Amino acid sequence: MIIAADNLTTSRPSVRRALEQRDQEFVADLCASLHADGAAWIDLNPGYVPAARRAETWQWLIATAEAASPAKLIIDAADPASLETALGFCTRGPVLNMATAEPSRLGPVLDIAAHHHAPVIAACMTATVPLELEERLALAALIVEQARRRGIEGPRLILDPMVMPLALPGGEAHAAAVLATLRAIPQVFDPPPRRLIALSNLVTSTAGAKAGFAAAPYLAAAAGAGLEVAMLDAADPELMATARLLKIFAGRGVFAPGDFTG
Repeated sequence: MIIAADNLTTSRPSVRRALEQRDQEFVADLCASLHADGAAWIDLNPGYVPAARRAETWQWLIATAEAASPAKLIIDAADPASLETALGFCTRGPVLNMATAEPSRLGPVLDIAAHHHAPVIAACMTATVPLELEERLALAALIVEQARRRGIEGPRLILDPMVMPLALPGGEAHAAAVLATLRAIPQVFDPPPRRLIALSNLVTSTAGAKAGFAAAPYLAAAAGAGLEVAMLDAADPELMATARLLKIFAGRGVFAPGDFTG
């Protein structure tokens, strides 16, 4: 299972300040520490950036992150034009995030991914996130077909069945449907896309309800359902200890008690 850190996002006030102030030391130290903690990928999400500042922002952010860590970068932007701009500053092949099943997003993002031979994350949603397994799979089928037409298949396509906050009404039904979708994807598609979840979505505080305690158990459940990429808070010791244990349970590591004690 690949660990993708979602810590470098302007939804975090400290990161937003660092980007506004061009605090290179802060961003570089964060990237280095996330990689040292076990993140193989790092998601870069500068949030909304005015068009006049877009190129300079991406250039600075990508150059800083690439110099600080060997981790693969995820270029995260809602606007396809912003993805295209960011790609021009990458010296190492990144992952694009994200396409959705909406035509206005799906075609343009897949075209960019195909042109640059880049892996791409695509969310099984339109303007809303469907509740049922069958609806998620229907959107996944649309995404897979459009990607295949552009030569994007197998591990180059990464499907995100869209975890929703557990504390939302119906959150538990969404959580169950996401696990069912993870199990179904390799049975439905050949070659199968990779499977990703954004775990932080599950534990987003909603109406004052906190569900952080659910992150590690859900990560274990998702791993059992075949999860291949976990986007999460890589600075969370409990989550990263769980991720290391899951690797051991899968036969890809050796258990050393000292690695899990203070």
